[in-house]
Amino acid sequence: MSIIFPSLFSLVFVFIGVAILGYARKMDSKAKESLAWPSTDGEISHSAVLYQTNTSTDSAQTYKADIAYRYKVNGKSYSSSRISLLDLSSSTRSAQNTVDRYPDNSSVQVYYNPANPAEAVLKPGESSGLTFLYLFGGLFAVAGLLFLIASITGHVHMGTTRVR
Repeated sequence: MSIIFPSLFSLVFVFIGVAILGYARKMDSKAKESLAWPSTDGEISHSAVLYQTNTSTDSAQTYKADIAYRYKVNGKSYSSSRISLLDLSSSTRSAQNTVDRYPDNSSVQVYYNPANPAEAVLKPGESSGLTFLYLFGGLFAVAGLLFLIASITGHVHMGTTRVR
């Protein structure tokens, strides 16, 4: 039997895993760079917990701190909604704690990219979803490699099954 289809299938998993790992590495590097970004005064213009339900599954609920803020750099006005470089959905408590930390109309320190002041965060250096990305990407890559090895060594068989 041909090993082409299982091998190609496993390579797709490896590719997806490597792409996720590459993105995680890029975000990790950018998070470290953001520690050196200059800061300016800003103001929270919106602060609320965003609640979403996945309509395809009855139980999938996600929460996110929906924070928006305004700031100025060199006399030019900007706005952003990024708390950190990598914000993922979280628990109700975590989202509510973030909203409580950044209430409407409060003053904040905004850290901005000097090469692109439109890119800003409230928490430089933080990327809470990075561990998840590394684990998820690694899982995809390892699963793809294991499946590739199994298909090459003949432990995965594709074809028709004979019924007598």
